[in-house]
Amino acid sequence: MTSLYRPKGKTTMGKIRYLALLSQQPEELARFYTGYFNMRELGRSKDGDISFTDGYVNITVFKMRPSLREFEPRLAMGMNHLGVEVDSIEETVERYLKYNPKGLVIPEPGGLHYGEMRIHDPEFMPISLSEKGFGVATRESQMPKMLHLALNAFHPPTVMEFYEQVFGIRPLEKSNALRVRAGRLNRFMGDGTMNFAIHAFYTDYPGHEGHYGMNHMGFMVDDWKTITAEIGKKWPAAPRPANRPYEDARVEDPDGNKIDIGQTKGWEIDNDVWVQVA
Repeated sequence: MTSLYRPKGKTTMGKIRYLALLSQQPEELARFYTGYFNMRELGRSKDGDISFTDGYVNITVFKMRPSLREFEPRLAMGMNHLGVEVDSIEETVERYLKYNPKGLVIPEPGGLHYGEMRIHDPEFMPISLSEKGFGVATRESQMPKMLHLALNAFHPPTVMEFYEQVFGIRPLEKSNALRVRAGRLNRFMGDGTMNFAIHAFYTDYPGHEGHYGMNHMGFMVDDWKTITAEIGKKWPAAPRPANRPYEDARVEDPDGNKIDIGQTKGWEIDNDVWVQVA
């Protein structure tokens, strides 16, 4: 679906500050992220869910269980959906329903593990909304810090349009122009803090990994070679090939979730605004 709706006036940019994962072993994932990426635990639920943060993003790992079927339309293991902090949920929902009058708006439980409301992108991927920073009191991430999130979609330009119109997140003009000239559907956006990539699910691009929906995340680190080597002692980890311009390495967590590691290359978080360590 491509809407002709164009919001009037300036939309305050939303911020990507939440990522939900599903796992049989939240405890193991919490040890991985707090150990290798220096994240700190925010809290746990009675059902075994665990939330942790780099000081800015809330990563919540939901314990796989039958009751999740009542709320989550997709129960595959791994990364499930993202969340956006907004100034006003009411105004965001208004823009959403103008973009898609048939769009579903679902209340979420709030607290550390959820947002306050849920909407859905044009391919029906859930998006959690929060006015409260998803329970993260600070807005300053430490090092290592999460700076990149990527999903696979059937038609990235339509999904990009949705995030621009509903949340005010900006398309990265030069990066996208390169893809358009090359005949590729991949699109990139930035919210001023996070690089957001929308890749095509169906593609013959070398090295593409076909996981529909939330596909991988990326962390900026001080020493990519050391952390890649340490993780590589137990899980897959390797430098990225030359055709990948944004990250130095890719590793996997205990569930096989893909994590890009950046230091020397970095990510563009807004038009011509790059974050690099070296």
